Amino acid sequence: MTTLLEVQNLKTYFFRKKEAIPAVDGVDFSINRGETVALVGESGSGKSITSLSIMGLINGTGGKIMDGSIKLDGKDLVTYGEKELCNIRGNDVSMIFQEPMTSLNPVLTIGEQITEILIYHKKLSKKEATKKAIDLLKLVGFSRPEQIIKDYPHRLSGGMRQRVMIAIALSCDPKLLIADEPTTALDVTIQAQVLTLMKDLCTTFGTSILLITHDLGVVSEVADRVIVMYCGQVVENGTVEELFDQPLHPYTEGLLESIPVIDGDIQPLAAIKGNVPAPDQLPAGCRFAPRCPQVKERCLGELPKLRTFENGRSVRCFLYEEADQT
Repeated sequence: MTTLLEVQNLKTYFFRKKEAIPAVDGVDFSINRGETVALVGESGSGKSITSLSIMGLINGTGGKIMDGSIKLDGKDLVTYGEKELCNIRGNDVSMIFQEPMTSLNPVLTIGEQITEILIYHKKLSKKEATKKAIDLLKLVGFSRPEQIIKDYPHRLSGGMRQRVMIAIALSCDPKLLIADEPTTALDVTIQAQVLTLMKDLCTTFGTSILLITHDLGVVSEVADRVIVMYCGQVVENGTVEELFDQPLHPYTEGLLESIPVIDGDIQPLAAIKGNVPAPDQLPAGCRFAPRCPQVKERCLGELPKLRTFENGRSVRCFLYEEADQT
């Protein structure tokens, strides 16, 4: 498969007075065409800031991309101005945000919000855009799309609003779909419907997905590959089968052990001790060292590098320093 998105040494910092606070600190990963990649980690790991950096939505938030490149089809989005990024957003790259109720405009109808994108990016007439909006709503599972386009967001349930967000995101046939916690606050049945819908539609259109989540159950269902983040850095990268069958990093092991098991003997639920440190209070050495059950003296004073092995897996841990690497 060919590479669609390549992120190299991405550093996104926020500023407090003269202090630089690293929210994303040297992130590297790639996404192939038609591939679903999950970006996982606890809250505060830098997942959403990574996605906002890709979308070019950091400016105006007090943050800035300080270094690195974000290449979409070989073109570096970091060098683009706001006008160029506006042509990319919603067209080549679309995003489903975490909470659809705050992402949809409450004073515009569903139809107006879908047709606006089609008129801007696809240069359709209002009549053509309305027909396309109805077709998109049918595609995402609405049985009465002609009525839905006249409704306002508050009249729809959480699952219906999320399906509208998917319709908007897919309206211009994007190359990359970024989904930031797309099933948060939805009940289990609706979660399954939304995930199945995303997977089916993106298989149909050949769209790549960057799925941002902390739910490893969701990851096991839809992802091809998994990137684990902690404190603004990638700590492990591998296929979903590799990561679930043989996790390498102690943090990944802790995340998997914290998943409740519903069959077999009842065991106490495992938890990773402590909390993710604030970006302005990072430890001197390995950022996971204060919480790691396998910590060594070296970990407390030295930051491990991300090592890539011959099979393509990557891990940021001194435990694998002696392993063969490319």
